[in-house]
Amino acid sequence: MANDSATDYFALVNNHGESELDSQAIEAGLLVATADTGAQASKRQEYISTILSRFVYSDQDRRTARATSLALALLKTLGRQLDDSNELGTERAFNGLLSLALDMKNQAGMDSDLALDMKNQAGMDSEQADYAVEACNEALTCVANTMLLLPKSRSLFADICGADTIDKILRSDVSQTTAFLCGRCLFLSIESPSSAAYCVDTLDLPKTLARVIRMSLDRGSDKRDRFSPQQVMNELFKAAMSLCVYYPRGTPHGSTSDDSLPPEHAAKLIDILQVSLDTLCALPLSNGHLADPARQAIGIALNFPTLSPDPVLRCWLPLDESSGAESEEERYRYVDRIYQLFTLLAESATGDDSCKAEITPLALVLVRLVTEHPNVRRRLFYRVYPQDSEDYSALPEDRPGLSGTLVRLMRVPQGGMLSGAIGDFLLALLGQDVAKFILAVGYGNAAGYMLARGIAIPESVIRQVRDAVDSEPMVDPVTGRYLNQDTDRELANMTDEEKEREAERLFVLFERLNKTGFIKVDNPVRAAMESGRFQEIDEESS
Repeated sequence: MANDSATDYFALVNNHGESELDSQAIEAGLLVATADTGAQASKRQEYISTILSRFVYSDQDRRTARATSLALALLKTLGRQLDDSNELGTERAFNGLLSLALDMKNQAGMDSDLALDMKNQAGMDSEQADYAVEACNEALTCVANTMLLLPKSRSLFADICGADTIDKILRSDVSQTTAFLCGRCLFLSIESPSSAAYCVDTLDLPKTLARVIRMSLDRGSDKRDRFSPQQVMNELFKAAMSLCVYYPRGTPHGSTSDDSLPPEHAAKLIDILQVSLDTLCALPLSNGHLADPARQAIGIALNFPTLSPDPVLRCWLPLDESSGAESEEERYRYVDRIYQLFTLLAESATGDDSCKAEITPLALVLVRLVTEHPNVRRRLFYRVYPQDSEDYSALPEDRPGLSGTLVRLMRVPQGGMLSGAIGDFLLALLGQDVAKFILAVGYGNAAGYMLARGIAIPESVIRQVRDAVDSEPMVDPVTGRYLNQDTDRELANMTDEEKEREAERLFVLFERLNKTGFIKVDNPVRAAMESGRFQEIDEESS
């Protein structure tokens, strides 16, 4: 066996056939084979079959945790090409890899003192325990990579109830890397109502996912892990989002008309909602943007109703746990946090287009809360429109504070979903009163939104324009500021020189617009001059 230490693992297998191999020779051979994977590209499928046969389908060469880890890492490398991964996408390979991942996880045990004592009693040192964890991770990576390369294998994962194994792994304390890979496998495999229903109704997976996400939320980074806590949370939230999206909506009696989960279904996913709201409160903005887990969390929250059943209501508007009585700060802490994020991002979005996609789901969640909870509407109304702050002498988009910012966002050309979401929020905040909405934002700013939503101009607004009188200042519904009744009077008070300067300014403006191609019309000032309606003023005689 002395010469075997420098022999490629696959050559070693060919030389010794079915004979038992020394563990040190296996490990050394796998290291040699790993360093030389590119040289034997034509034999990849053969090598994959060999590793599956001797490590996954059986424990023939599974002599140590290190050997198993090295073999599965090599299998991962060999299976990265689509043409070579077919055997990895079979039922036998999936069953074997998942079973091996669970076995390695159980061998490694938990990172608690009791677990370390158990491993010492079993003769497994800490180094071998680390290799067992790595072997578990490599097996999960092989499964996840295969589902990425072979989409058809995702349904196979569901058919063999692969989520059972993932659930068992996640129910004990796991490393951040293991949690990430479990989340990735779940995210890729939950792609139908039946798979989501099995995970929720049979496995109660929402509770498990919420627990692991919460552990990552409280855990610091570990150099031994390939993924940070936020990366892990993001992947687990993606799996949770798949549950929310694919879990059967149905059409139960009394369900809401929007696209949120029916109340009885939402109750089964309540752990996911709770950890999503807690994540939004815990994670600060990162460089002026939502952290990735927070983006996933607000997307998940958008799937839930806010009124019923009572446990869901208490997630959104909790009671003070210490006394059972309603505390203002405690009751609205999630609403206030979502509004705070919405405000911070809205103020940044005027100069940063990348923020706009993050604002839309926040706005839509606020729309639901404001529409369904009058107390929330009143609470937020006075934050957007503080008392005695209405200044109708300024255009709505020029007013200070959040109200002006939101009008500017709503009128952004090609605003997409953001413009609609902002309009929905302001309209909900104003109690669905279209007349107040028009006066608050100006019809010129609201026209695109109203057209998209099929909202007509109320007769009261039309009458307001028609019945305007000089003695009373009136808000122009087109601009959203006071109508200037004195325009003609101001023109009459202008000197001839002032009129000439104004005419020259308009002349230059129209000429510039024509040259840039913005408009192509006859310059009205030029036309007036050519018709003799303007008379040149002699500066000496004026």
